[in-house]
Formats: sequence, C-alpha cells, structure tokens
Amino acid sequence: MELISISALEVHFDKRPADNVLLASDEFVNILRTAPGCMSYSIIALNKDFSSIIISGFWADKQGMVDHFSSSSFAALTDCLASNCRSMSFRSFFMTSGMRGQHAEQ
Repeated sequence: MELISISALEVHFDKRPADNVLLASDEFVNILRTAPGCMSYSIIALNKDFSSIIISGFWADKQGMVDHFSSSSFAALTDCLASNCRSMSFRSFFMTSGMRGQHAEQ
C-alpha cells in the first residue's frame, strides 16, 4: 500500500489530562486503526506529562481519510478531547502517486 494522505490533530491541555481522557483517546485510536484504508493511527506525547499530544492517521487513499472524519469514533474522539483541552488544531496532507520523492503540499 502506498501512503497518500496524512491527518494530524495537535492537542494542548493546561496540565496533564485525566487518565480517563487518555485511556478513552487510546481506545478511539485503536478503533480508528481498523478503518478501511487506514495504514496507521497513533498518539504521540510531545512532553512527559502528556499535556501536548499529536494524533496522526496515515491513509492509503484520500477518500478513506475523508470518510473517517464523519465516523462516530472520530466524532467521539474529538468530543472527548475538545471538552478537556485548551486548544486543538487539525491538518491534513494529500499526496499523489506522482509526487513520490517530492514534498507534499498542504
């Protein structure tokens, strides 16, 4: 499978989020990993207390990524995070197969 699309959700909390928020986020990410076309889905802590995290999804095709945005699991993940975070920003990147070896445009 060739990587075509990437989604990234950057989340910042005022302090370490409650364990139930982190556990729920992890459960939603595990569900989202099983979405059609998903190559990988992960949570990365940007610091040791998890007050800043990036949640990334990697997709084999643009449509699979776009479809996952309207899934109940993605909605539940963003609801869980939004009700507990200070800020949340989203980015997506798309690449065509002809762009291999070049920088992807945002």
